[in-house]
Amino acid sequence: MRPARTPAGPAVSRRTLLGGAVSAAALGGCAEKGPRVPAPLPDVAVLTAAIAAEQRLVALYEAALRAHPGLGKRLNPVLAHHREHLGALRRHYIPGTEKVTATASPAAPPEVPGKESQVLGLLRRVEGEAAGARVNDVQRVTPEMAQLLASIGACEAGHAAMLTEDEG
Repeated sequence: MRPARTPAGPAVSRRTLLGGAVSAAALGGCAEKGPRVPAPLPDVAVLTAAIAAEQRLVALYEAALRAHPGLGKRLNPVLAHHREHLGALRRHYIPGTEKVTATASPAAPPEVPGKESQVLGLLRRVEGEAAGARVNDVQRVTPEMAQLLASIGACEAGHAAMLTEDEG
């Protein structure tokens, strides 16, 4: 069988085409030095920071309740919310998607003030800071993650307001 000729120039045989395709594939494979690891999504860093923040809030509320069991009626519902937030955030985390640069050491239990009014003030301040952090996080993530973080931030702002009302 004779190769077809085009008006623009000499014909290219199938053998030449196949040889070129095999060579291109082989050369393309030489450029990679192993399987490509996908870059972490921007959400990963924000998500892991939000998880760590919720873990700290849970630990702080648990310490406050240990030191001041009389605050249980006010603080137990808030602690339950933070545990729910933590669970929701963890459901979005995929292990191995973040580069680990150092091994995290276990955190010491947070210290809480001796007076109930001081504990409530501390919790109010921390809740306000957490709500502000979630507002900043929302600007750096995908819309789906932003919805979750905005919801958590709104809840934290509500906690801060509730703790203020309890003062008066």
